[in-house]
Amino acid sequence: MTRARGFTLIEVLVALAIAGMGLAAVLSVVSNAARNASYLHDKTYASWIALNRITTLRLATTLPSVDKTDGDVDFANGKWKWRQTVTQTEIPGIRRVDVAVRHEGDSADSPTATVTGFVGRTQVSGVQATDTWDYAGTSGGAATGIPGGVGAPSSAPSLLNPSPPTQPAPTTPNAPDDGGNQ
Repeated sequence: MTRARGFTLIEVLVALAIAGMGLAAVLSVVSNAARNASYLHDKTYASWIALNRITTLRLATTLPSVDKTDGDVDFANGKWKWRQTVTQTEIPGIRRVDVAVRHEGDSADSPTATVTGFVGRTQVSGVQATDTWDYAGTSGGAATGIPGGVGAPSSAPSLLNPSPPTQPAPTTPNAPDDGGNQ
């Protein structure tokens, strides 16, 4: 009599245990990837909200006051809270802005994203800048304050389109004056 070949119950249980551990590891990796994707999704939105706050300050006609401001916004089907901290830098006319953004239900101690920007007088449209950085100018030559720039006297040479040096017109030597007797 020949014996039938097959798997014993112990071999089947060991194979199932190994397959179960492998599937648990795969499930853990997929779960972490989904959690990371969700975190990056939220961090991107929070960064956009913070950048929008800084851009709003840059477009304002006055410099922001040095203080802390809180607010909320509905963005991307979610409710978000932001905290803006404006501090004076060592450079007069330039202020540092830190904006921290979090979900409405999250702790204020753990923002989803924090963005730092700077707002200066030259960025504020209502204040005249004393220094100009636009030497190319878009509609009238170089910038004000540069020879040949907008508002410069027309006799001033242009740094962008210099004219060739002019030579004095040749002169004829003066003939001796004989008193008009020729």
